[in-house]
Amino acid sequence: MRQFLIFTILFFSVAFLLSSPAQDGTQWRVSEGSEVPSNTTAINAIAFSTDGTQLAIATTNGITLYDTYTGKELARFSALLDAVTALAFSPDNRTIASAIGNTTIHLWNTRTGEHRTDFIGHTLPVVALAFSPDGNSLASGGFKEICIWNLMTDSPTLTSVFHGHRDMVTTLAFSPDSKTLASTSFYGTILLWDVRTGQRRHNLPAHTDAITALAFSPDNQTLASGGYWSRDAESTIHLWNTDTGELLSTIEGHTEPVFALAFSSDSETLASAGWDNTIRLWHPQTGQLQETFEGDTAPVLTLAFLLEGHNTYSKALISAGLDGTIQLWPPAPVPKLADVNADGVVNVLDLTFIASRLGQKTPDLNGDGIVNILDLTIVAQHIGE
Repeated sequence: MRQFLIFTILFFSVAFLLSSPAQDGTQWRVSEGSEVPSNTTAINAIAFSTDGTQLAIATTNGITLYDTYTGKELARFSALLDAVTALAFSPDNRTIASAIGNTTIHLWNTRTGEHRTDFIGHTLPVVALAFSPDGNSLASGGFKEICIWNLMTDSPTLTSVFHGHRDMVTTLAFSPDSKTLASTSFYGTILLWDVRTGQRRHNLPAHTDAITALAFSPDNQTLASGGYWSRDAESTIHLWNTDTGELLSTIEGHTEPVFALAFSSDSETLASAGWDNTIRLWHPQTGQLQETFEGDTAPVLTLAFLLEGHNTYSKALISAGLDGTIQLWPPAPVPKLADVNADGVVNVLDLTFIASRLGQKTPDLNGDGIVNILDLTIVAQHIGE
């Protein structure tokens, strides 16, 4: 029995260590490749692709596209864009939109770096961009107005203009089904729009300062918002029901304003980053803190989860810092805790393995003729001894 207890303690100790999130992810720095000046204020805008595999950074030298795994330069948009205010990737990663200070929106081919077309419709500078997940539309936000551009025609056209904010539109985000657009302003207002009709669905006045972080959960049930404008701004995260506009919960934990938010593909994890130089992982339903990453030495500007099918870093979290550091945080390994005999399959043989440590020849530990949860209860009782 003593040998069994020693084995059990060792087993669960190893399992605990295996299940602890690894914080030693791949890291590279943009400035090491001399693509971005060492003066970090030269980074005007930054954005990850929807699947996290590409990163676009706008500086006084133009826009450069990188592979987020390796830091390799993929393309460069050579036009001098010293006043870039926003960047956004199309869902298929083939197009990137950039907004500049003179109200013009440019579209670029991410494979070649070639300029595709321009949108001209705003009367004041644009500071927010978002592609719809279906790829049919581009939303752009300026002073008091949001423009919706139709991308399905040979020549993209302005289809509608939403009015509702009383100041500059700071952030835009489409719902996964492309039917709802969320927009925010300097004064902390969140508006939810029906994209097809242009009607305002909900007004969510919870934040007290500007909001620069929005994220819809992939299951289309929840909208997360984070506040930021100054160091004195609130650092809370709000979670909203996207259908009713109801405030579901408020998450507190960051000590400084929140810059970035991202949901995992299964909607079970919400990642947040703030001016406090930390990345935090939350369970969005309970608000429970799952993990804190403190490897970054500068505020994180944006976050993204890699989608499945990307080899080593499938489901990894990617962060981009104000100092140009790009960090890939591998997901915690998922140990097969029940595969105690290490044959790659969880079945009755694992219970037989444990039974042998109890001096039994059969996994039917209670001798009732059936191998079921009652036998596991006996194992649990021994673990508690």
